[in-house]
Amino acid sequence: MEKQMQLLRELQEIDAGLDQIRDTQESFAPGLDTIKEDIALLESAGQEYQQELAAKEVERRDLRDVVERLKGLIAQSKEKITQISNNKEYFAVLKELEHNQKLVEKQEVELLGLVEEIDSIKKQMADNDHDLEEKKTELAGKEKEIAKQVAALERKIKAGEKGRLKKTKEINEVFLRRYQRIRRRFKDAVVVAENGTCKGCNVNVPPQVYNNLLKGQELLSCPNCQRIMVTGGKDKDGK
Repeated sequence: MEKQMQLLRELQEIDAGLDQIRDTQESFAPGLDTIKEDIALLESAGQEYQQELAAKEVERRDLRDVVERLKGLIAQSKEKITQISNNKEYFAVLKELEHNQKLVEKQEVELLGLVEEIDSIKKQMADNDHDLEEKKTELAGKEKEIAKQVAALERKIKAGEKGRLKKTKEINEVFLRRYQRIRRRFKDAVVVAENGTCKGCNVNVPPQVYNNLLKGQELLSCPNCQRIMVTGGKDKDGK
């Protein structure tokens, strides 16, 4: 029976090692997810910049068309003035000319402002694209690095599972089923009982159960937490 208890403890050590390896594998995901979220945000920002730039380009084109149309009217008014002999008509055309010139000046100021906005958007787009490329490069590097680590961990898992299989073949089938059932609830399915106390749940074990455990003639579970108990420490040494 003592041999079976020892085998269960060794099996638990193997399982704990495998759990740690798998936890390490799972720990890689959050770091990659953070970078992927950054990339998604930068790509979304890039799309917004594209839309904003397209809208501003349409606005600039329309404003240029307005300016060109006004300049055409101004040219017509200047040509008309040279041919007018009537004062009333002359001043009417002159007034229209001055009005259109003021409109052109106003529209050209707006056009200049639009050009500056467009240049600013293009600069932001360039910065965003630069940041996006950096993040993509970072992600590619991380994925490559993690792939190597995962491959190494997979080799460890394979070796661990091979050792585990070998160990389970030495364990009584009934004991193994009990161990696996308990381990679905507790990672430490096998715990030490010392000085009359289960170290898994820190509850005192009934004296008779504890005495039977010390005899080492049967596999016993803690009445409280149901973990498999083994002797250890001073109790195991009989001191």
